[in-house]
Parts: sequence; C-alpha cells; structure tokens
Amino acid sequence: MKSWLQMTFVCLGLLALGSPAVHVCRLVLGYATVGFTEAADSGKVTTLMWEDLQQLDLRTGNMPASLKKVDGTVVRVPGFIIPLEDNDQSVSEFLLVPFPMACIHVPAPPPNLIVHVKMDKGKKVPVNFYDPVWAQGQLKIQTTQNMYTEASYFMTGLAVSPYQPERKAP
Repeated sequence: MKSWLQMTFVCLGLLALGSPAVHVCRLVLGYATVGFTEAADSGKVTTLMWEDLQQLDLRTGNMPASLKKVDGTVVRVPGFIIPLEDNDQSVSEFLLVPFPMACIHVPAPPPNLIVHVKMDKGKKVPVNFYDPVWAQGQLKIQTTQNMYTEASYFMTGLAVSPYQPERKAP
C-alpha cells in the first residue's frame, strides 16, 4: 500500500509537468501492479518483486535474511527496460525499473528499485519502453553507476520474456 501511495504522489507530480508527463502517468497507473504484487512460487527460479528489493536499506546497507539469501542466485524480476545503449531496438545492457520510462522523463527511482542488467555473452534483447518484461539472471547485491543513476543490484541476464502475471494455485 505504501508503494501505491508513493506512485500516486509521483503521478501527481507528473501531471503538474504537462502533457508529456500525463502520457507517462497513464502508463504508470496502467502498470502499477506489475512490480507490486505478491511473489508466487515459480519452481527453481526465485521470483523477486520490487517490494522485496526495496527492503535494502540505502543508508545502512542492512537487508533481511530473505534478500541476502538470493545474492548470487538466479532470480527473475518483473519490470520495464531502460536501455543503456544508443540502440532503441535491441540492447545487451539496460536498467530494469518498476515503471515505464522511469529514468528518462521523470526522476530516477531510488537505487534499491533499480537493477542494472548486462546480458550474458552480449545477447541482445528487444526493447519496448511500454511493455513489462520478466528479466531472469544471476543477481548480485552491489552498487553500480551508469549514465542515468546508481543501482543497488546487478544482474547477469540469462533471459528476458514478456511479462505474464503469475497464477496462484487454487
């Protein structure tokens, strides 16, 4: 609930900026549940949601044991791609963020809500700024700097696929 409230304030700020921001705001509202839903068991690969990643305390570096446990393991995280390369069609390095266009037209999210992804062996993945994806790879809890901002997480990407909500068992 706290994250939804934060997103609402971000959206109100975007509305005050004018028409380009209204477009981004509609996208944020349309996809707000992508990063802020409960994680479900998906077999061998751990699913992390943004509320899990947000538990890393930026001031102290403290984190819950559940987050420490996934450091260095293969996980999957839903989000939106922000390219770190000049090509807007396909990239091998990008930021994964909880809402579309997060680092381009609006202030960047805090570092504990950004995953810096570099695809294994330079594999290219298609870019669509508005469509959510699942990024899967080996996650490291480490700070990285890039042209837009700082990220608290680094992932060696293994696969990127279109986002589909997880189905909970009845």
